[in-house]
Amino acid sequence: MRCAAWIAMALVWLEGAAQAENEKHEAYLMAYFGPAEKLFYAVSDDARHWKALNDGQPVFDAGVRLRDPFVNRVKGVFHLVHTKGWDHPTIFHWESTDLIGWKGGPIDVVEPAKQRAWAPEFFYVPAEDLFYVYWASIHNGHNTIHYMTTKDWTDITPARSAIWYDIGIHDIDLTIVEHQGAYYGFHKPGDVDDRMGNRLSTVTSLDPAKDSFAGDGHGKVVFEGQTKPTEGPEVIRLIGQDKWYIYGDPFHSPLEAWETTDFVTFAKIDVTTPDGAKHCSMIPITRAELAALRARYPSR
Repeated sequence: MRCAAWIAMALVWLEGAAQAENEKHEAYLMAYFGPAEKLFYAVSDDARHWKALNDGQPVFDAGVRLRDPFVNRVKGVFHLVHTKGWDHPTIFHWESTDLIGWKGGPIDVVEPAKQRAWAPEFFYVPAEDLFYVYWASIHNGHNTIHYMTTKDWTDITPARSAIWYDIGIHDIDLTIVEHQGAYYGFHKPGDVDDRMGNRLSTVTSLDPAKDSFAGDGHGKVVFEGQTKPTEGPEVIRLIGQDKWYIYGDPFHSPLEAWETTDFVTFAKIDVTTPDGAKHCSMIPITRAELAALRARYPSR
């Protein structure tokens, strides 16, 4: 009976997740952290002008420091990953069907000698049914992008991690977007005190045996007018359009953004974001999801 009940509940859960996936996206959600180092939300109708939910208070406390949150939806399920802090070989992974209740916890992704696992993200490839999970850990004295693949997040161990690419200097905060068969990787090369800012590298395959983001060296300068130093690039595709906004996180200034339609030219745009918002990620959501979030996390 317990097994039958569990199966029935799982089918209901999957049906609800599939229904939400098929609903029309009409708004945008931003996940970010702030001075409190917890998860915060903001919403927008245009992905440029954002209003904090919950009167600017946290919406989720993971029980540890929560930095660099990355949220995305895969097959009707929201996945959240984040780093624990400055020097821990651990990331956190959580799952949710409504962006309100989260289940998950810590995952060790590298051996302690690698010192850290900064700014974790993932990219799901439907044709492979694989999550590419990646982050920055120490290799040869500098932050280098490491990765592993998984189908269900249950087989991640430090022994399976590998170097995805190495540009010979510090490199952190990789985020990836696919367009017309190419993968565009925005990232932050250089040390803490440099003036390089976010840059762009491209590959035709995420398989490092076939192509490498290191092929572009330290990356291409594409963001004119960056407030430097800056880091934390993140991308949102506009609903129903071949247009993307790429946000950056200046060390000492509010978030700023650029738009592109071809990943060749990038024009700076005006944006308004919540006070203190750091290292955001953004996703499209349905009108029903927006209403539920506003009801759960109202703001004056």
